[in-house]
Amino acid sequence: MQPAHLLHAVGMPKPLHLVRDVAVHLGEAVLAPIAIFYAVLVAGGLHVALLAALGWALLAMLVRIVRNGKPPTLLVVATSLALLRVGLSAMSGSAVVYFIQPTITTYLFGAALLVSLRLKQPLIQRLANDFCPLPPEVVSSAPLRRFFQRLSLLWAAVLLMNSSMTLGLLLTVNTTVSVPLALFASAPLFLLGLLASWKWFRSSLRSGGYVLAWGQAPEATAVATSRG
Repeated sequence: MQPAHLLHAVGMPKPLHLVRDVAVHLGEAVLAPIAIFYAVLVAGGLHVALLAALGWALLAMLVRIVRNGKPPTLLVVATSLALLRVGLSAMSGSAVVYFIQPTITTYLFGAALLVSLRLKQPLIQRLANDFCPLPPEVVSSAPLRRFFQRLSLLWAAVLLMNSSMTLGLLLTVNTTVSVPLALFASAPLFLLGLLASWKWFRSSLRSGGYVLAWGQAPEATAVATSRG
């Protein structure tokens, strides 16, 4: 680990701004479609719920394209999967099919994280760039490359465990109960994963000779700081 006075400062947005951006990305791509589908399913039935969830996904894509020109990778993937989910669910006429599909997709995504370990740029590194882009010289350092490999293993395990739990609930408990129960039960696992990810991230930065400088532009990198 580098002495504090030799660490280079990596500019980061203010913590509240970073938390806000992460919440917006996850909310619009993952949480909002599930919440909308579940609420409309209870009030208006399956087909109305399918249209509502699909409408949200397409609207979120349109807003991002109009405002920024390029939607985040996570939103593009989520919207593509939403089209597939709605089509298969409409043909089957079952709400269970709608919720099982993302569970199976999560299994596949967890496997993709493991497969991408062999790549120069793991899949999780590409997704992380949507939330918190880092300068090329930082992500190319050996400690950060090892960090993204460890992160791939961690989140592959988290996703596979969560999917197994969710699938078990969907197959044994009524949908109106299993969906909120699965979300509630998975929260501690995801929080532990986030805590471990953050701790590894800071440790890997210091090992590579970097330290976070909050409140600066992400691309700004200064040298010879004593901040730790």
